[in-house]
Amino acid sequence: MTLRVVQYYPRAVSGDGGMTGAVHRLTRSLDRAGADAAIVFDPGRSKRDPPEGIDCIGVSHVGPENQRLPRTKPLRDAFRGSDLVVVNSGFAPHNVAASRVSRQLDIPYVVAPRGAYDPHIFGRRPRMKRLWWRYVEFPMVERARAVHNFFAEQAADLEQLGYRGRALIAPNGVEPPPNVRWDGGTGGYVLWLGRFDPQHKGIDLLVSALGRVPADERPRLRLVGPDWRDGRERMAALVRELDLEAWVSIEPPLHGAEKWAALASASAFAYPSRWEGFGNSVAEAAVIGVPTLVTPYPLGLLLHRRGAAVLADATADSLAVGLQTVIGASSIGARAREVALDELSWDEIGRSWLEQAKALV
Repeated sequence: MTLRVVQYYPRAVSGDGGMTGAVHRLTRSLDRAGADAAIVFDPGRSKRDPPEGIDCIGVSHVGPENQRLPRTKPLRDAFRGSDLVVVNSGFAPHNVAASRVSRQLDIPYVVAPRGAYDPHIFGRRPRMKRLWWRYVEFPMVERARAVHNFFAEQAADLEQLGYRGRALIAPNGVEPPPNVRWDGGTGGYVLWLGRFDPQHKGIDLLVSALGRVPADERPRLRLVGPDWRDGRERMAALVRELDLEAWVSIEPPLHGAEKWAALASASAFAYPSRWEGFGNSVAEAAVIGVPTLVTPYPLGLLLHRRGAAVLADATADSLAVGLQTVIGASSIGARAREVALDELSWDEIGRSWLEQAKALV
């Protein structure tokens, strides 16, 4: 049985974000596993050519930048003949429209929130989020054939929100470039890669932790990534407040070869999120063998249980101890690489995802 799987993600051909890359790689891995997989995207958001080797279907959308909705007839044409539709991310009006079209065509759909249903999210604009969840999002989720979670323990988060349906469990995978390995830390810095969202990503804790490390033992810290709601400036202000300018650099995002080179030369990688759906940068650090410091989100716990990461609580004091432990911890980095290659291979994840999808359909 060849399953026709259509991933709906309007931003699939815009930018170079973690979700975009994950949707591309999952689609490729499903094809390699024997599915007929495609991506439906919004050409009005496209900032580059569609990725090679993927069946990408452009469907026109209308509306303002943050509220664009698919035109119904083109979307029906794109979905027609599919066995399963996947709507990606959460709290998005376009997903509500896409799920409605899927139901009209009698095609089952899976909701892939990719971390958007973490209970912590409801702490931001809580009244609006809870109203939207109750009257719009939850009815869509309740009618889904399943929800795609990265880890089994995330089912508890959905149960808190009232969902008791089926789950498809598959983490993101990771694909290291050929011949890229940790070089032992020649750069002499600790690296963080991510979106400058201090409260979510815990980078305020990481900087505070650095200030607790004795000055003669304190490593350089590179914070690298795109801005988010003035998060870069808030972090720069904290660095100034703690008098850490000599140790901390705040840098724009790195992509491609530059990103991998920065990872390979780091003395350690730190990802101190207060909560996290997955953590693509953690997987990328692990797969090339960089010693990594994590907090208790699911991927961090998985690596720690395998002896593949240093675990700290999401507090400045605990992270300070973790920083002093993780730098140059080559055996932990080597174990992380083994775990990532064994358990986070996109081919293995694609096969597992497809088998679960066949059971759902």
